[in-house]
Amino acid sequence: MIDFHSHILPKLDDGSKSTDMSLEMLSKSFDYGIDVMVATPHFYIKHNTVDNFISQRSASYNALMGKVKAYGADLPDIVLGAEVYYFDSLCALPDIEKLCITDTKYLLLEMPFAPWTSKMVGTVEKLVYDCGITPVMAHIDRYLEFQKHNSYIDDIMGLGAVIQMNGEYINGFFTRGSALKLIKNGTVSLLGSDCHNLDTRAPNLDKSFRIIRDKCGQKTLDKIDACGREILGI
Repeated sequence: MIDFHSHILPKLDDGSKSTDMSLEMLSKSFDYGIDVMVATPHFYIKHNTVDNFISQRSASYNALMGKVKAYGADLPDIVLGAEVYYFDSLCALPDIEKLCITDTKYLLLEMPFAPWTSKMVGTVEKLVYDCGITPVMAHIDRYLEFQKHNSYIDDIMGLGAVIQMNGEYINGFFTRGSALKLIKNGTVSLLGSDCHNLDTRAPNLDKSFRIIRDKCGQKTLDKIDACGREILGI
């Protein structure tokens, strides 16, 4: 299975604090059935440039891979990407394709935690039609409360966007029913742990997989896995 949203790279954002922490997060994820992790460190236009971000990401990745090679046990493969926070001039950003998941035209996009507007949907539309980039909407579960009185999630899906859900929403006792409904009706196509550390935001998809398998069947898990592998070309 693929963890499509993680902050596994060390000393880069508010995720892993060290290469040792990253190794343990990778090891736990592998034990949970993850063979590929998409590393999606935060990108904020107010705090960084694309080229500087790519340079920082490469340095963090290389430091981690030096430890991975000496680890001596199986770990998930790492695919590089970014979690890009929405801004109005997103489509005018030079080299925006560099923020896409490696060797794809898919971009993990974090939307504002507020009611969306038609202008925001228009920006996502430009991303699709003007830039040729397909957005992967990060942790859709974290926006639901704000979008109860509009149809913008459906509008964005209509543009071809792919929807990712966090394991936390599936694992939660009070949110599980809503999570499974979104999976069953085809709204959600990808899963991510959004792991940042080993305690408060640890790898957690093992429980999510068990719940989906029990409530929806193995075919549903296989479909989610196939979607991720098609996007990554693996």
